[in-house]
Amino acid sequence: MTSSVFDIISNFSFSGWSIIIAGLTATMLLGVIYWQDVTSRSSRIFFIFSIVVLLWGVLSVFFNASTGTSLGVITVSLLYFVAGLVGPTLFLAIDGFSNAEIKRTKSHLVLIFGPYILLAIGFLYPGMIVGYEEVAMGDTLGRITFGELFIPYALYAVFFVIYGCYLLINNYRKSAGIFRVQMGNFLTTFITTGLVALSWTLFIPFFLKSQEFFWVGYIGGAILFLVVTGFILVKYNFWNIKIIATEFFISLVIFVLIVELFIASSPLDLFVKTAITIIVIISSLFLVGSVRREIQSRDRIVGLMNDLKEISKRLKVLDRKKTEFLSIASHHLRDPLTAIKGYASMLAEGSYGKLSKPLLEAVEKIYVSSEHLITMISDFMDVARIEGGDMKYVFSNVDMKKLVLDLTDTMRQNAGYSRVILSTTIDDRNSIDESFITVGDEGKLRQVVSNLVDNSIKYTPMGEVSIMLSKSKDRKKIIFSVSDTGIGMSKDTIEKIFNKFSRAEGVSKIYTEGTGLGLYVAKEIIKKHEGRIWGESKGEGHGSSFYVELDAKM
Repeated sequence: MTSSVFDIISNFSFSGWSIIIAGLTATMLLGVIYWQDVTSRSSRIFFIFSIVVLLWGVLSVFFNASTGTSLGVITVSLLYFVAGLVGPTLFLAIDGFSNAEIKRTKSHLVLIFGPYILLAIGFLYPGMIVGYEEVAMGDTLGRITFGELFIPYALYAVFFVIYGCYLLINNYRKSAGIFRVQMGNFLTTFITTGLVALSWTLFIPFFLKSQEFFWVGYIGGAILFLVVTGFILVKYNFWNIKIIATEFFISLVIFVLIVELFIASSPLDLFVKTAITIIVIISSLFLVGSVRREIQSRDRIVGLMNDLKEISKRLKVLDRKKTEFLSIASHHLRDPLTAIKGYASMLAEGSYGKLSKPLLEAVEKIYVSSEHLITMISDFMDVARIEGGDMKYVFSNVDMKKLVLDLTDTMRQNAGYSRVILSTTIDDRNSIDESFITVGDEGKLRQVVSNLVDNSIKYTPMGEVSIMLSKSKDRKKIIFSVSDTGIGMSKDTIEKIFNKFSRAEGVSKIYTEGTGLGLYVAKEIIKKHEGRIWGESKGEGHGSSFYVELDAKM
């Protein structure tokens, strides 16, 4: 019985169309994945494997629809010829997946496909590997026959499936971390779907001499394997699922529209459908491009944020190490400097005999320099304690009036040496017994007040430094202020003066030995006292004022 190809297509069953649609869908999915990275060997070989599987499925449908016709011999030969390529292409796909870093040469391809090319000569002689005979047994119009070379043919196909399984198991044992999870998922999928596919597409047809249940192995084995593999490739190669899903569904829509062109009922219908197809294709290109750009922009932002987080972590580590170094170095430097200062003081006082004037001046310079160095080291140690959380505070009632007056008397001599007039005002006009008691660490508050007054004296070449202690209008706050007629500060300097290692512009001309840490330490101390500290200035050359506000004990 002769029959045309179109007659055979009209005989396609529901299961046959299911095989074709499932195979085409899986191939489109692998094609979209391959398009994401055309340089990836694993995705490229899996795409080729999906094409072989699609041809295998289509030919099986053609064979089932051509039983009882003259095309049965041709279709069964083509079916098993393509089926023989499934094993080696599957092996290459597995090899590309598990050994992506190893490049295979042409000699490897010859070793894999060479035996099959020799074996495939048997397909030129119907009956040597497979054949077809027409029979009339119920609904069956014909059946497959298997020849002498079928066993070597089957062993060839099964060998590559088993070898691929061995390759996966071996790589799974050697792998670790995320790659082990990846290989484990792939191995589970391969074994499960491989058993289903081999059972229903090779062994059962061999024993039952029928292709009736081929669709079970094809869809449940080969197609499921392709789909799950596609998602594994997406997951572990970090391709974006949104782009792939968008491109996949657009491909499906375009495919349906193209099919519609072949079943147009009239020239006008063909023109309208063609126009719609072109519009959809162009719109789809813009849509995919837009989605890709959006995702790429988001990925870049996420990447930059991760980089910033990593840099921030490294900077914190470096800052901590720097603080530790300062703490250790300061601790070891302070002891010898204290000894130098002590011996210089004793020499200046004549404890070791009277010194000549030039020698006395030299000793005094040593004393002053060592005192400056000790102050600087103290600042470094305070910074290290503050940043390490080791700064200890002992809170008690502190009389700020007594503290300010004592410091003023101590520092008035230094102000005289600098040709600066130092004045102190206590705003207790409401009552002679006005209380200026606050709760705090007296030593730390003395350090803050001393630092502010000392800075004003240092940065006032000639002029006046005025100290004032007062209370707010509601009498709940104690306000200490020190104002000078010195070099002043710009607006930008005021904003950063309390930062670490920050000094006002031009101060190096007046005082070269500052570290830029005193005000930072003062700010941290006052913060622990839940108070406020700030600076004000009308500009460079117009002096500066610094204020400290603390809670008054009621």
